[in-house]
Amino acid sequence: MKKNVGGIDKILRLIIGLVLLLVGFFVQMGTGLRVGAFVVAAIALITAFTGF
Repeated sequence: MKKNVGGIDKILRLIIGLVLLLVGFFVQMGTGLRVGAFVVAAIALITAFTGF
């Protein structure tokens, strides 16, 4: 497969993933929102590292 994530997009996904990961750990919120933050963070980080 052809990679479709450019340099700037990769950096933005990495930053967003890290921010959401920190939000999931340190911000007081409900369990559903916390799980949602972790899921979106995982998707952003995986796509940033793999490029897909």
